[in-house]
Amino acid sequence: MLFILTGDIRTGKTTWLEARVRELEAAGVPVRGVLAPGVWLDCKKVGIENALLPSRERVLLATPAGDGCSTGLGWDFDAAALARVNVHLIGLAAAASEKDARPGLLVIDEIGPLELRRGDGLTAALELLDAGPAPAWPHALVVVRSGLADEVAARWRPAWGSVEVLRPDERGRRRLLGSVLDQRAPHGVRGEDCR
Repeated sequence: MLFILTGDIRTGKTTWLEARVRELEAAGVPVRGVLAPGVWLDCKKVGIENALLPSRERVLLATPAGDGCSTGLGWDFDAAALARVNVHLIGLAAAASEKDARPGLLVIDEIGPLELRRGDGLTAALELLDAGPAPAWPHALVVVRSGLADEVAARWRPAWGSVEVLRPDERGRRRLLGSVLDQRAPHGVRGEDCR
């Protein structure tokens, strides 16, 4: 199943997702992909990092755009950082079909206009999601802004079969953990019994 975590700017999507990643890892579920936490200084967002999962290597991906911003998105993206993240995602793709891979969750935080409209940014993430489920990730979660959720669902429903939109709240938490833990639970044990 593909989960789409959505909400408006600064609704806590990444913070919520970081907590779910910790919960899943504590339950023994491998989480692979990328998180995009903000870099804050004096209550002002001064950057966007990418934390590569599972290693947690951090890469400074973007800083606030100055005059002449090439993306028109308010952020200047570092080409070397984007390349590093894409290399990480390509490496995950190469290992995704290994039969002995423990099933877990693929996380892509976040897909936006840079990828969907311009074919730039985390292009390897698009390829991973286009490929659908793999032994290493029968489930995936992609973070998008509210205005892109329908487009993302339509694009990846054929590859993933079922798509569910989540909000960064308790209901979303129960739904995600229940689905991911259920697929790993021994016969006769449900994910909700493992919490």
